[in-house]
Amino acid sequence: MEKPAMKCDTLVIKVASRCNLNCSYCYMYNLGDKTYKSQPKQMSTRVVDDILMRTLENCTKHGVDHFSFVLHGGEPLLADKEFFIYFVTRASEVLPKTIQYRFMMQTNGILLDEEWCKLLGQLDIRIGISLDGMKEDNDKFRVDHAGRGSYDQIVRAFKLAQNSPHITTGTGLLSVININADPVKLYHHFRELNVHGLDWLLPDANYDNRPPQPTPDKAWAGETPYADWLITIFDLWFAEKNERYDVRMFYYIVHSILGGEFMADNLGQLNNEVLVIETDGGIEAVDSLKSCGEGFTKAGANVSTHSFEEAMQTRLARIYHLSHQLLPRKCLACPVREVCGGGSIYNRYSKENGFNNPSVYCGDLLKLITHIQNKVVGQLPSDILSESQVLPLTYEEALRIREEQLPLTPEPDYAMELSYQD
Repeated sequence: MEKPAMKCDTLVIKVASRCNLNCSYCYMYNLGDKTYKSQPKQMSTRVVDDILMRTLENCTKHGVDHFSFVLHGGEPLLADKEFFIYFVTRASEVLPKTIQYRFMMQTNGILLDEEWCKLLGQLDIRIGISLDGMKEDNDKFRVDHAGRGSYDQIVRAFKLAQNSPHITTGTGLLSVININADPVKLYHHFRELNVHGLDWLLPDANYDNRPPQPTPDKAWAGETPYADWLITIFDLWFAEKNERYDVRMFYYIVHSILGGEFMADNLGQLNNEVLVIETDGGIEAVDSLKSCGEGFTKAGANVSTHSFEEAMQTRLARIYHLSHQLLPRKCLACPVREVCGGGSIYNRYSKENGFNNPSVYCGDLLKLITHIQNKVVGQLPSDILSESQVLPLTYEEALRIREEQLPLTPEPDYAMELSYQD
């Protein structure tokens, strides 16, 4: 396939390569990739300068006028305050006013205090905090290096950010699904915390590292446990009408069913215009791909020597950025592929076939999307329903359609592209 010019509109910036928590499921530290040990513990201002010059180069060449910097880690608050002051100040000097850019931070919140809130507010850095549900659920996985739970500290930080006069934008939560947690209790728990926005994340699983399964006593134990778990929450959320808090996964699915477009690595049709910058300036594809093996994301690109476009032409980054177009045979026949987009590329990996597999969550995604589509169809007025051409579609019907429309060719023309071998 011809290699198109690839632009970037979001950078995930690993400002610190270490973390003060030791979450058992973490793709950075506990799923087989140990390359963080050779990384500088904190990004230098020299790397920041290179990042900003590459950002200017990218935005100017490709006409990008909206750009996002996501400050990440490890734990970003392990970097010193002067680093963030330098980054934001230098960005205002390097990037012209024609480029609207924003800073966001994803933190575990452990180190957050009023002084940090004041600085982040002054620098206009929006924050999201990671919390995996109720105390008994969160503290099974989100632990420190001594094995102690983090729930109390995270909730303290979340409430501090909510109530701080310096943080003027809503603080969202990021939550990895614990399939053995009670979804009803969990939904109401987040309601009690007065959550502004939430995003559920499926565990970083693939064919060589399968998703955690519910214990047999759970009502949602079966072939599609993640769908059944999420459907329980969706129905509660959908019934709340205008009182509901934002759930990004649900919003994206509904938006896509109604014909909208969005960029996300786990759903939709658009290219993923995201790159990761490590503390040493290394440019990589999405960091969750570290779950596929040791050194998997290392491609030899660096902001000191490579443009973002050049980094995107490395094979792994290219597959990631085109992951919603480079689909395996089973996905090509799926009636919800425009919504699902094949799911996250890292959930499609196996050592045997590379990315030439449907997602390990394929059945779950199909069942969840068809359930949501039927809920949406049931709420649409007849005139809008006729105009949108959205039809009811059961999970069983979708399975049948997929089998009937399965391409006759054994593999798509780009099978070699998908059959990635590190």
